[in-house]
Amino acid sequence: MKTNYSPSVNIIRDQTKSVHYIVTPNSKRIINQIQDEFDKGLRSFNLIGSYGTGKSSFLLALEQSLLKFHPHFDLLSFKNSKVAVFKVVGSYNSIIKSFAEQLDVISEKHEIENILSELFNRYHSLGLNGSLLVIVIDELGKFLEYAAKNEPERELYFLQQLAEFANNSKHQILLLTTAHQNFDSYSYEMSKLLRQEWTKVRGRFKELTFNEPVEQLLYLASEHISQLS
Repeated sequence: MKTNYSPSVNIIRDQTKSVHYIVTPNSKRIINQIQDEFDKGLRSFNLIGSYGTGKSSFLLALEQSLLKFHPHFDLLSFKNSKVAVFKVVGSYNSIIKSFAEQLDVISEKHEIENILSELFNRYHSLGLNGSLLVIVIDELGKFLEYAAKNEPERELYFLQQLAEFANNSKHQILLLTTAHQNFDSYSYEMSKLLRQEWTKVRGRFKELTFNEPVEQLLYLASEHISQLS
């Protein structure tokens, strides 16, 4: 049997593919942390982990669980929610422009406000009782690399507004991002003032460490090889 395999996962390109996801103690811990913090009112999370530790696969498995395609995870906090998922994959580009393109926001006038308005429209269209909008930004670090050298004030302002939009306890909105490093690691070439602003934005997110132990990675690799044979 021919098997198509890619060493990396793209949460948009691979969203219709069947994902054989192996739940690990680390991924269960992350899920439990997200649900616990969400129930307390914190809705913005940044998953930090080295390349190849399975962050993108985790996001796909979480999406499948939320949409009830496949119950990889036990999601008690979102069990009865009507869910929509909005996804962006990072690139060396403006995060504002990427969101605008995905949401068909054409006018650059009041661009950030219009983006947030479109996101709220997607949330509102679900029906406000028991609905959940999940905003996913995979590879956030690529956007941060761009922001560090191109209009950092405006790019950071958007991230701050996006996190505050998600953290509004009146709504059921979950913001998930992934990166290889924490926010501060992308700002070392900036002025002291901008680094301080960067730190403020970082504070809007709950940082969760996503690093599988070496033994677990070897186990996952052996499981995948056995499936191909």
